[in-house]
Parts: sequence; C-alpha cells; structure tokens
Amino acid sequence: MLWIIHIGELLAVGFVLTMGRLGDKIGRRRLLVFGVTVYGIASLMAAFSTAAWMLIAVRAFLGVAAATVMPSTMSLLRNLFLDPKQFSVAVAIHLSAFSAGAALGPTMGGLLLDHFWWGAVFLINVPVAIVLLATSRLLPEFRNADAKRLDVISVLLSSLALITLIFGLQEMAHDGFNMLYGGSVVMGIATGGLFIRRQMKSLDPLLDLRMFRIPVFNFSLIALMLILLVTSGAEMLFAQHLQAVVGLSPTEAGFLLIIPALLSMAGTLMSPVLTRWMRQAYAMVSGLFVAAGGALLIMLTAHDAGPLILIIGASLLAFGAGPTLTIASEQIISSVPQERAGSASAMNDVSSGLGYALSIAFIGSLGMYVYRQSLANSIPAGVPSEIVNSAMESIGAAVVAAEGVPKMLQAVQSSFTVAIQTIYGLAAIGLFVLMTIIIWKLRHVRQEDTVPAEKVTVALKRETLTKEFQRYN
Repeated sequence: MLWIIHIGELLAVGFVLTMGRLGDKIGRRRLLVFGVTVYGIASLMAAFSTAAWMLIAVRAFLGVAAATVMPSTMSLLRNLFLDPKQFSVAVAIHLSAFSAGAALGPTMGGLLLDHFWWGAVFLINVPVAIVLLATSRLLPEFRNADAKRLDVISVLLSSLALITLIFGLQEMAHDGFNMLYGGSVVMGIATGGLFIRRQMKSLDPLLDLRMFRIPVFNFSLIALMLILLVTSGAEMLFAQHLQAVVGLSPTEAGFLLIIPALLSMAGTLMSPVLTRWMRQAYAMVSGLFVAAGGALLIMLTAHDAGPLILIIGASLLAFGAGPTLTIASEQIISSVPQERAGSASAMNDVSSGLGYALSIAFIGSLGMYVYRQSLANSIPAGVPSEIVNSAMESIGAAVVAAEGVPKMLQAVQSSFTVAIQTIYGLAAIGLFVLMTIIIWKLRHVRQEDTVPAEKVTVALKRETLTKEFQRYN
C-alpha cells in the first residue's frame, strides 16, 4: 500500500529536473501534450489493474507524467504573459488551480468511492486528459534552439539523488529511523554532490548552476522551502487533532478542512492585488504575519477550543501563506532567461518537494516525540500494558485502545494537544524568521526590476563560448 501511494510522488519529484530541461529542448507544449497523453493512458490502465504490482507500475508512469506538468505550464506562462503584472496574475490563477485540486480532490475521491468501484478515482482523469489534448493547440510553442543533447548520466544522477533522498525522509516519518532509510538519505546527498560536480563541468548542463548566482532566485527558493517546512507537518497533525481530540468524524473533518483550502486559493489570488500597492517583499511579509497569527491562535487555544476556532486559525495560516508561495514562485520563474524557465520551474517543484518531505519527516516526527514524552509522564495507574503500547504507536491507535478507559483517553488527548501546541508554536517562530529573511534579502526587489532576458541570454552564451575556447586550448 505504501508503494502504491508513494511511488508516484517519488518519481514526480525525481524526474522534474529532467522534464524541465527536456521542455526547454524539445518544446514546452510538446512536453505537456506528451505528459497528458501518458497520464490519461496510465489512468485508464490503473482503473482496471488486476494486481498490486500492476498498479504500482502504472502509478510509476503517472508519477513520470506528472513531472511534466508544472515545468511545462509555468514556463509557458512566461511566454504568454510578458508584462510583469499580467504574469503575476497568471501565476496566481495557476497556483490557485492547484489549491482547488487539493481542496476538491479528497472530497471527489470519497464521493466516487461511495458510488462506484475503486478504479473510478483513476478513470475520472481520462476525460480531463482528452479535453486538455483537444485544446492544446491554443497554447504557443517555445523551445531553446541552442539546447544540446540531454546528458543521460546527469539525468540518472539527478533522479537517483532526489528519489533516494525523498524516499528516506518519507519512510523515516512513517516508521522511524533505521539503517535502510538513513542510508537512503546519505546516498541521496552523496549522489546530489556528484550531480552538482558534473553540472559544473558540463557545457550544456541539465541544471544550469549559473541561475543560483541570481539572489532573487536563491532566496525565493529558500522562502518556498521554508514555508512548506514549517507548515506541512503541522497540517498533517492538525487533521489528526480534529478527529482524535475534538471528536470529529473523518467526513466532518474532511469537509471542514475544505475551508482552509479555499482560503489558500483566496490568498493566492490576493498576491497580484497586494503587489500593485507595495513591493513584493512587503506583500510576502504581510501574508506571513497573518499566517503566523493563525499559528499562534491554534497554539494558544488548542487545549480547549472547539472546531470553529481551530478552523479559523488554520484558515488564517492558509490564507496568509498564499501570497508568499505565489510571489516566490513568480520570482523564481521571472528572474531567469526564458531559455531556462523550464529548469527554473523544475527547481520550484524540487524546493516544494523537499520542504514537504522534510516537514513530514522532522516536524511530524517531532510532534509524535513530544506526544510520547508527555504521555509517558501522564499514564494513569493500573492501565494494561497492551493499551499503553498501542497508545505509544500513534494517536489513532491510542484513541481506539483507550476507548473504554476514560482516564487514559483523557491523557492521550491532553498529550496530543501539547504536541499540537508545540508544533504550531515552532511554526509561528519559523514564519517570523522567514519574515526577517525576506525583508533582509528581497526588500529592494520590484516587479519591474527583472533583468532583460536578451541581455542575460547573451551573457550566458558568451560564458559558454569562453568555456569551449578554454577546453579547446
């Protein structure tokens, strides 16, 4: 089951750098059409899979196809909207579509499973893919005419580095540390070092490291990763808190969590409005201030608050994070030449994937550590050891095991509340730190301050010719 769930995510992150560079080479619309076609065919095969191995294999194809979407669509927006203000609105609408999918996906999946067989959750993708393919001609094409052949070794190194790193972090979050998962993380870091070394020597690298000389590009990537680092793990624990402590059913909790998702869309769409009135850094900080307020509200009230107060806190957090995520993505794409927009969009995905994985692995694990330590100090006398052992495994198992022991159930809920308060307190601190970084490094950046793509492209070509001349000599 874990492989069915995770294989698609692992390959989507693992191949996103390759797809970003491939789109620059063969054409971004062509790559998008290829990805949507594979996604539609793989979805049809997944719906009628007859064995677990078949579903895992098809999910792998879905992951590779998904890796084509973000680099293609985000880089195409760069070609469609040359005016910075129009580009800002386009990015906001684009990212709000992802928020809408996150909000509607689980609910739609539940409705399909209530009325049809499990394959319907895959089959629903097929008509969507057909519509996208039928309308793809409306999109312009763009490719880098100077791009050379893809470096297969770099493709293998980048994919292996990202897959092993994300795999190790995700599995440690589920099962705790062991040598296999720790070794996977070490292997990912070591392979990533080899990948970077190869890129530094390549005349036409898979990932152009010269993009990292652009301060706006660097710090926007950091901002994107940090905000997901401090919030993703907390959101996972928050959903459990609504059920285990507040007492909501999974359906009730699921419908309530649509509200923060919708507020995230609203915050995303607010970013172009904010940047018309203030610089991008101040718009990001304004949103983060609201998000930090939401985190503090949850931290201060989680011990006795009902679902309404908690959802308000989660909604403020989601609404405030929207402008920062949108503006950071916009700056990542717009700060590089058009020829590198696909690679920049891929780095946007890599940064998001690492932030999410690190958050689940470390923030989620920290929350469970605080829960277990608090519970160990508050177990009532006379509780059977099997109940205690179940309670230590997870909050879900704890609620089931302690159902007939009111004092134990109260200790479990109290301990998990302490964990939630700790995690959201750390999230608030992290958001304030991120505000400081943004003001320090990005306060001088304006939408109109992007470097003309023609000048940057000429400079990059001149540097490449110099390298070739030196190698020849």
